[in-house]
Formats: sequence, C-alpha cells, structure tokens
Amino acid sequence: MNAFGKNIGIALFIVAIFVPAAGRTFAQGVPSLGIGIVDVQKVLRDSKASKSIRPTIDNMRKEFQKQVSEQEQSLRQAEQELSRQRAILAPEAFAQKRRIFSEQARDAQKSVQRRRRDLDRAFNETKNEILKSLIIVAQEVATEKKLNILIEKRFVFISAKKLDVTDEIRKRLDKRLPKVAIDFSKVGKGDPKGRK
Repeated sequence: MNAFGKNIGIALFIVAIFVPAAGRTFAQGVPSLGIGIVDVQKVLRDSKASKSIRPTIDNMRKEFQKQVSEQEQSLRQAEQELSRQRAILAPEAFAQKRRIFSEQARDAQKSVQRRRRDLDRAFNETKNEILKSLIIVAQEVATEKKLNILIEKRFVFISAKKLDVTDEIRKRLDKRLPKVAIDFSKVGKGDPKGRK
C-alpha cells in the first residue's frame, strides 16, 4: 500500500471514531425537533366559520353579477338608440349625445369596479378573521404537542400521516369560531345605471 492509501485509511479511521461521538454530544445539546403539518386550505374550506359565510358570499356574487348584467344591457340599449339617432341628428347634437353616453359608460365601469373592490375587501376581512383564529388554534396545538415547527401541507412532498394535525386544528377552530359574519357596512349598494 502506498503512502497516499495509508493516509486515506487513517483519515477514515479517525472520522469513524470521532464523528459518532461528536454527533452524540451535539444531539444531547439540541432539543428534539417536533414537526407538524397542517393543510390550511382544507381547514379554511371545511371549517364551520367558512361554511357559515359561503351562502352569503355566493348570493352576493350572484346579485353583483345580476346588477352588472342589467347595467350592460342598459348600456347596450342606449348605444343602439344612439346609433339609430345618428342619421336624424345634426353632427353636433350627435357628438354631444355620444359624449354623454361615453360618460355614462365610464361611470358605470367605475361603479362596477368600486363595488367589486368593496365586496372583495369585505370577503378578505372576513377570511382574515378566520385566519387569525386559525393561527391562535394552531399555536395552541403546537404548544400542547411540543411541536417546534408547523409546516403548511402544500410545501411538503412526502410525510408520515401521524405528523398531520389538520383535523385537530379544524375541530378546535370550529369550537373557537363556529360562525362569522361579513361586514357589509363599507360596501356600497351600487346603482344599476352606474350613477352614485
């Protein structure tokens, strides 16, 4: 055996002796790592609080869509009437009516955007209320189970089933926040014609 081979052999022998001992010493100084996994989307979807607001959200979206459709229909009719009047109106009168129609269309578009923003804000504030309670409940579960880390399930490729605390968190969230209401006080009702 040449000198290089002897040196490699001695180095491997030293590593084999000292690394396990160093590992034991290091492991004794570090607390055990408790890991839990939670499917946040499932909790948000299946919790009683989320289910309690779902019909309201669906109804508000349908009502909003109905108003938008009525507004679009009204604008289409006004545009068709304007097109019919083009042949009988003087160019200046037609231009003035066209400007008025354009202003109404812009106002209608702004009204729709404002109402959509208000509805989204109300829905998001409600969802954030659920999330705040979810975080509190998740912290309680982590403390009780001595978990150092809770990881969202969508970031985990493979895990042991026993690490999943989703159902326990959802059950506790249901007890803590069984219902939640959407605050529509800041949401404007909107005008089907687009005017305030």
